[in-house]
Amino acid sequence: MRILFYCHRFNSLSQRLYCELVDRGHEVSIELDVHPDLMIEAAELYQPDLIIAPFLKRKVPKEVYENYLTLIIHPGPPGDRGPSALDWAILRRERRWGVTLLEATEEYDAGDVWAYRTFSMRPARKSSLYRNEVTEGAVECVLQAVTMLEEGKVTKKPQEYGVWNPKVEVEWRRINWEKDNTESVLTKVYASDGHPGAPAELFGREFLLYNAFPESKLRGEPGRILAVRDEAVCIATTDGAVWITHMREKKRDSIKLPSVRVLEPFLRDVKEDPIEPWEDTEGETYREILYEEEKGVGYIHFPFYNGAMSTEQCERLLKVIKYAKKRPIKALVLLGGEDFFSNGMNLNTIEQAESPADESWRNINAMDDVCEEILTALDILTVAGLRGNAGAGGVFLALTCDWVFARDGVVLNPHYKNIGNLYGSEFWTYTLPKRVGWEKGRQIMENRMPISAKRAAQLGLIDGVLGKDHSEFLGQLKDLVTNFVHSEAYHPFIERKRRERLTDWSQKPLSSYRTEELERMKINFYGFDTSYHIARYYFVRRILPFRTPPYLAIHRRLST
Repeated sequence: MRILFYCHRFNSLSQRLYCELVDRGHEVSIELDVHPDLMIEAAELYQPDLIIAPFLKRKVPKEVYENYLTLIIHPGPPGDRGPSALDWAILRRERRWGVTLLEATEEYDAGDVWAYRTFSMRPARKSSLYRNEVTEGAVECVLQAVTMLEEGKVTKKPQEYGVWNPKVEVEWRRINWEKDNTESVLTKVYASDGHPGAPAELFGREFLLYNAFPESKLRGEPGRILAVRDEAVCIATTDGAVWITHMREKKRDSIKLPSVRVLEPFLRDVKEDPIEPWEDTEGETYREILYEEEKGVGYIHFPFYNGAMSTEQCERLLKVIKYAKKRPIKALVLLGGEDFFSNGMNLNTIEQAESPADESWRNINAMDDVCEEILTALDILTVAGLRGNAGAGGVFLALTCDWVFARDGVVLNPHYKNIGNLYGSEFWTYTLPKRVGWEKGRQIMENRMPISAKRAAQLGLIDGVLGKDHSEFLGQLKDLVTNFVHSEAYHPFIERKRRERLTDWSQKPLSSYRTEELERMKINFYGFDTSYHIARYYFVRRILPFRTPPYLAIHRRLST
């Protein structure tokens, strides 16, 4: 089928749907909802069999849905209507929620229901629920609809009732330190995560808060900063405290940053409350990195916010990897986080720096230090377990491991092109050709579209796909690694790995790959072409393009 997407952004849900449909042989073109006239033009140019709107902030024009079958994904169950569906579900502490595929009509979210799925609500950030439960349900709904169309057996039902829920006003999100307990603060931050953030007053100023974690031990006057840890701040509530990892001041042109960087002038008398990643703790608290050992295998969890890795986070992760390599383990498994494995350099902290070019240089070198530490682990098995999506340098961080496995449903963007044509580092010129060869490697790097974990495995980019959900994936991965390291095949594998690596590096030192890549990156950061700096500025400030990029829009390419 020829399928057209309408998207406000080509976000995680849109990318997952794109991969699922392309893997099944459908042709998919994307049009961003820049202007109604362009949406109409896109449909007329492409003449699609089906239009799907995974993520819209603009109404589908009447000229489109009256002439082309148009299905809307709504992140709520049948009967729920309005622009803040998931926000309201979290604020109201719904126990079950859903996602609905419905037909576009004149009235918002009122069309016939083609498919829906429901799921249990867990206490989590809106963005995490969206990337997991909502996305999985939406994929099932879309595939059900496509199958119905292919078989010519369409069954749909009119919505018998509907409850309109307006946009969540700012006061519903606002944190009142004198009245809100820990559960209330967590709920408001969860419901506002990603966008727009939960408003709160600190030090007489307005801030927007993101990414909250409960704290069960520290106590203090509500609204007071009690401690800092790994650039997060702990703030007292009426009955406890919460950790906030990211925030931005509520003013024009501010950007989301680690909390300590935003509040730095006010934190001179606030104590550090460090926890080592391998240290046991009692009760609930915030941990940026967690190191665990089980049956001779070390596991590193690093659920960095949005998968972005700042210079300082790379340095902290490097410290843990070095610690693990000194432990009596046979394998080291990098697990990233459940929402993202890694997306490489942290563009927000780079943008905030006095010299973004200098900070870019520091950040990529810190990433390379992490990658080199993994590549030179010659006496243990190294494994990357991609529970969540990965992009740019995060993919190539994974490829420094001996084995790479991804959860079914993970989406990869194994290229750097979409941020100003970056050349990239993380030793990709060594690891990528080793896996797929130079010709296929170049094709992967030039492709600016996402690929599914299954497609990555078919290409040889990763070693395989495990488990549908997070617990199934982790269980299967642990069994696979544990069984191997205690098998007769383990020691011959390690000996062969050491021999091959040392032979490779005797012909071309590992440092040469890094130097060559960084020379190209230096041109990206300091050269006359400012594409990287412009792309980073637009990305960090969420500035939408004035037209759909041609690499997304097949219909635009066909019309030129």
